[in-house]
Amino acid sequence: MKFYPQEIVEVTQAEIRKKGNAPFLEGVAIDSRFLKAGQLFVALKGKRTDGHLFVEEAIRKGAPGILVNHFEERGNGVYVFQVSDTLLALRYLGKKASQKLLGYKIAITGTTGKTTCKTFFTSLLSPRFLVEATPQSFNTVIGVASSLANFKENSDYLIIEAGISQKKEMEELAEMIEPHLVVFTSFGEGHMEGLGSIEEIVEEKAKLVRGKTEIIYLNTDQEWSTLIRENKEIKGKKIVSFGMSSANHIYLKSFFLNPLTWKAKIEIKEREESFYFEAPFFFPEVAVMLLPAFHLARELGIGVEEIVESLKNWQPPSGRGNFFFYRGGVIVDDSYNANPLSSHKALRFLNSLNPWGFETWGVWGDMLELGSATPQVHRRFLKELRKSSLSRVLLVGEEMKKRAEEVAKEEIEEGRFLLFSNSLEVREFLSHYLPQGERWVILFKGSRKLELEKAIPPEWREDHA
Repeated sequence: MKFYPQEIVEVTQAEIRKKGNAPFLEGVAIDSRFLKAGQLFVALKGKRTDGHLFVEEAIRKGAPGILVNHFEERGNGVYVFQVSDTLLALRYLGKKASQKLLGYKIAITGTTGKTTCKTFFTSLLSPRFLVEATPQSFNTVIGVASSLANFKENSDYLIIEAGISQKKEMEELAEMIEPHLVVFTSFGEGHMEGLGSIEEIVEEKAKLVRGKTEIIYLNTDQEWSTLIRENKEIKGKKIVSFGMSSANHIYLKSFFLNPLTWKAKIEIKEREESFYFEAPFFFPEVAVMLLPAFHLARELGIGVEEIVESLKNWQPPSGRGNFFFYRGGVIVDDSYNANPLSSHKALRFLNSLNPWGFETWGVWGDMLELGSATPQVHRRFLKELRKSSLSRVLLVGEEMKKRAEEVAKEEIEEGRFLLFSNSLEVREFLSHYLPQGERWVILFKGSRKLELEKAIPPEWREDHA
């Protein structure tokens, strides 16, 4: 996305403190480490660091302009745009970029499944169209604004993940994105600390729907879906329901994971049509996240054979159920984040392997940002772990430790439940101890702050590579 100097001034109300040489600036960067030559560097002040400390590095890497909140003399030929609030200026740039985009904007929100759903839209539409998507989990106001500013104006489809942790954030995101299509994936206890109850979460998420929104894909398998339907923003919009229930417009009729091939046999049904194929999915919930993209692709004239071909090389996003083999066992890295909904999903997967003779271990970290519900949620989940078929449970973090000592004393004494303070302690343990059977699976699941991916010994990944 090209931004001309005068355009930046008009959009952000910046003052040009120093003129540069570039006729235009190509997109924006908010992290000097990943800046590409030609991008405007936006110096944001965060909780941990201040982007103004990295201005010199950005210039060395080829930034032809910088957006700052205080003027300092910088290198020759570099534009210096000064504003009072660089974050607000970035939002304005994101909104302007969104207005300049010619393509169809698809916005995805929910407690779980956002990133996975985004990858499906990208995989299925990319063979036919020019598609761009927000990278990784760039779903905050900052992430979305910078992504919009870096999209190509002529892209056919823009896939945008929208996540919030506080009230009012979705309004800011919606104002920037102005989506043509909105997907509601699934909702549960997550970010309750900043958003309140599930009802309040749903109300906030519904604000993503705007006047330009033409179609809504709604997962109706949970009770909260009625709150979406009844929301004033939704009334009058075309709704395509999806999920596992046969009451949906398009639904997952059957899902069977074969642990011998680690592929799932899937049946999708839409109205009177049924579609059968295999895909590298561990969880039926993942297959459900495929449904909106599957439906849209077919509406756009993409054949089922082409869709299935696109799925052959599909892989889960990093830390979201991707797996690899090690010494005869399977390592499932689902460590990116955790909430009650996704944790129960992962536990159901491990329990489903018991009839196949697998020894199963779970590495479970604290579930954070749940507010006052934190103790209750952890107690409830630990009771489920006690009843599960898991041979060994490694619990990581203060909350897991505290609640396990309340409700799982017997399992701790028997050595079935082991307590760890951090991921590095888990890694040290796993470097010396592994399941002894011929078939085993270890799954890693915890909130982002615990960095549970570090609990996986590096040599396991290297061996796989």
